[in-house]
Amino acid sequence: MAEKVRLASIGLGWWGGILADAVTTSGEGEVVTCFARTPESREAFAEARGFVAADSFESILEDDTIDGVIIATSHESHLSLIQAAATAGKHVFVEKPLTLTPADGRAAIEAAKAGGVLLQTGHQRRRTTANRMIKAMIDNGELGDIEMIETHQSIPNGHKMPAEAWRWNPEQSPLGGMTSLGVHKIDTMHYLAGPIKAVSAYTRAGRKTSLDETTVLALEFESGALGTLVTSFFTPVLSKLSVFGDGGAAYMEADGRMLFKQGLTDQTREQVEFEPNDPVVEQMATFAQAIRGEIDVETDGEVGLAAVAVLSAAIESAATGRSVLVADHQA
Repeated sequence: MAEKVRLASIGLGWWGGILADAVTTSGEGEVVTCFARTPESREAFAEARGFVAADSFESILEDDTIDGVIIATSHESHLSLIQAAATAGKHVFVEKPLTLTPADGRAAIEAAKAGGVLLQTGHQRRRTTANRMIKAMIDNGELGDIEMIETHQSIPNGHKMPAEAWRWNPEQSPLGGMTSLGVHKIDTMHYLAGPIKAVSAYTRAGRKTSLDETTVLALEFESGALGTLVTSFFTPVLSKLSVFGDGGAAYMEADGRMLFKQGLTDQTREQVEFEPNDPVVEQMATFAQAIRGEIDVETDGEVGLAAVAVLSAAIESAATGRSVLVADHQA
């Protein structure tokens, strides 16, 4: 069996713990240390997983036994952490979005290139078995020419986030849930249907909070297909994606745990049976495998940057009330 890669976790909130535990479950790597600004947080995180917390981020970068870092910190901190890690020769896994702006995304990619390290963006939802099966349907022509894609990604975390949470800052969460949630679907739509050409964004401003409550995107793809994306931090959990072609349709539901398909002349859809995977574990396994040189990174910096460009165009559209070309936001 190949030697496990040694990783350090940076950013130790709920999702940071999910990522670290996924590394362990994958069997391909191991998280050996961690760092967060709060000593109590890093000590608790390390104790729960049986390793020693680092006293500083710099000490992790200076440790030659550590192969890479997992960054699950506030959005605005991504670029500086990526640059520091790349300069130190550490491979980087960064939770989406890659950065908050296309310019920062390009700078992150260039830093990784200059440091000779891998940069993987955490867009795991394209990896669900259901989405992989839809991609196969598209590629083999089963759905015909793609006409439209409808997507939704929401979760009611806005009702329980502590007042001091950085996600309440509109600069960290522009368009509310779109920055943390919607980018998942942007990436998956890119994966399934190719680049998005233009965006029209509509958002409902927060009435009792600083965050936009709901955001809706109307999308035009380079292929001519059309799409929609709805997201909110204040409505019940929902993760679904539907692809409609002139030969049939496919419906991903329950965050990739269910799949249905429908022929062009079928009056009802039928469920496709399959064994759901754990896309978070899979993506952490591939990060380790890529570090060992066994595979290429699928969701690399360029993939992450493509989603950021759409997000940036959506922000401009919401502010101006106009449709915006994504090309104008590519770095």
